[in-house]
Amino acid sequence: MGGENDRGAVLITGASTGIGRSTARRLDGLGFRVFAGVRRDEDARTLRDEATDRLTPVHLDVTDERAIADAARAVEEQTSGALFGLVNNAGLGLGGPLEMLPVADIRRLMEVNLTGVLAVTGAFLPMLRRARGRIVNIGSVAGVIAFPGASAYSASKFGLQAVTDSLRVELRPFGVHATIILPGRVESALWEKGRVQREALLEQAPAELRGLYAPLLALGRRMQERPRGVTSAETVAGTVARALTDRRPRPRYLVGAHARRAARLGRLPRGLREWLMGKAIALAARRCARGEMGE
Repeated sequence: MGGENDRGAVLITGASTGIGRSTARRLDGLGFRVFAGVRRDEDARTLRDEATDRLTPVHLDVTDERAIADAARAVEEQTSGALFGLVNNAGLGLGGPLEMLPVADIRRLMEVNLTGVLAVTGAFLPMLRRARGRIVNIGSVAGVIAFPGASAYSASKFGLQAVTDSLRVELRPFGVHATIILPGRVESALWEKGRVQREALLEQAPAELRGLYAPLLALGRRMQERPRGVTSAETVAGTVARALTDRRPRPRYLVGAHARRAARLGRLPRGLREWLMGKAIALAARRCARGEMGE
């Protein structure tokens, strides 16, 4: 392992848990100067304990303009104003039929998953231009194909795909590359948080709505309880490292078996794709009627 700053400096948002934390450790091990965005002092302490002195925790809330500006100043002072990589990882999950989703939760989702990415990227672009650096956005296969019961979440991830595609051309004259990582189901705290939040929303929903959407809800619960092709956060972190070190980084990287299957489904003709989704919900409805799936 080389000396400090051998590979340049990288900022990672949402580095407290899951993909962000694994990515911070992976890049630190590869010799990057890592600035790990966290929101709690406890997470900062544990990250320091797990890493070398190349890793510096930075308090960063992607929905707080002042916190973003403070983080940008801190990173600029410690890097002479050059940042090789920005990994936009901070994100929220939100699932369920649209009628059951509180508008406040939808606004919060968009603020973190989309507006926060734009705000952070804009603040760090001067440093990325100086280093002719790279932007790596952590998206989701939900930004490639929109499944029923995921309208709000998919909207945020389709939006992130659009941001990445636009910036890739917009920033090309400055030597800055933008890429997006598209994992399928990832074994992380976000998955469990999303499950708990979804169940809480369902409990608060009127019984009439729970009855109307029972097949879709049961199908979603079954997929969460029996996930296929779950990918580890460490695998995603390895792909982020590739996006930062590949001589010619790809515009997007699919990660995991679930992501590849969903991408293939997304390439089917729209009519066939929607027919298959409808058949899955209809099958769930029949199972509900037979008592094989819970509400």
